[in-house]
Amino acid sequence: MYRGRHPKRTAMRNVREIVKLSLFFVFGIAFVTGAFMAGKILIEQKKASDAYDSIRLNRQNIPVITPEETGENTVEDNSIEVIEPEPNMESTPQHIISMDFRPLQEINTEIVAWLFAEGTPIDYPVLHTDNNSYYLNHLYTRESNKSGSLFLDYRNTGRFTERNTVIYGHYMNNDTMFGSLKLYKEQDFYEEYPTMLLYTPEGDYLIELICGTVEDGKYEFVQFEFEDEDAFAEYVDAFRSRSTFQSNVKLEPGDRIISLCTCSYEWNNARYMVIGKLTPVMGTGIYTTLNRTP
Repeated sequence: MYRGRHPKRTAMRNVREIVKLSLFFVFGIAFVTGAFMAGKILIEQKKASDAYDSIRLNRQNIPVITPEETGENTVEDNSIEVIEPEPNMESTPQHIISMDFRPLQEINTEIVAWLFAEGTPIDYPVLHTDNNSYYLNHLYTRESNKSGSLFLDYRNTGRFTERNTVIYGHYMNNDTMFGSLKLYKEQDFYEEYPTMLLYTPEGDYLIELICGTVEDGKYEFVQFEFEDEDAFAEYVDAFRSRSTFQSNVKLEPGDRIISLCTCSYEWNNARYMVIGKLTPVMGTGIYTTLNRTP
């Protein structure tokens, strides 16, 4: 005898169908939203990459300065003048200037340096303003972009004269900005690339890397002023003692350091900081200077 469908079973089936449709709808929205956000991130990263590629192409090329055994330098740049001292004149070391910052500062007056690290994508202008937030999400063009820029701590002057100059940059998954600093968590990479170069309007600097440490971003771990040489040495030695790589670079009285900071992911709010000794690049005998107009 046919009894027809059971009302409770029919209701349960309807409920299950509704739940399935609801879940499908929710997951569908989540997928579309995720795809949209991922696409937006990729578009922003592409815009940032194009912007930095553009400034690299348009800036004055860094000249090739190669000291030979004769003491002479070979310079390949039309805007660099080679100056040879007068005969019998004692030559004085000169701070080498090999990048003309005038075209860069016409784009943005807050460009104060250029950082280059061989073996990494780090080849960027460095910005400086009166806060530590603006360049977290603005390119050097002042265009809003989550890739941001490399920028100095606002407590620095922008002239690299302090005992400690701090530069911040985002940790990007595509290794741009400061995403490649993580490579210095390996001794082998440090040994292959133990130095970086910093170009400024006042002259070039060699950065001899001292240490790299993972720090807690919940606390202030950078310091700018020191009571004396002992306090400065103790500050650096504390980081050196827990460094991810070992370096033989020694600090002398009066030396300055530069600290490169980015996010790290050992724990929530972790930061990775690489510290280097900042040494002016000097030339003797034949040296170089920019052809500046009054």
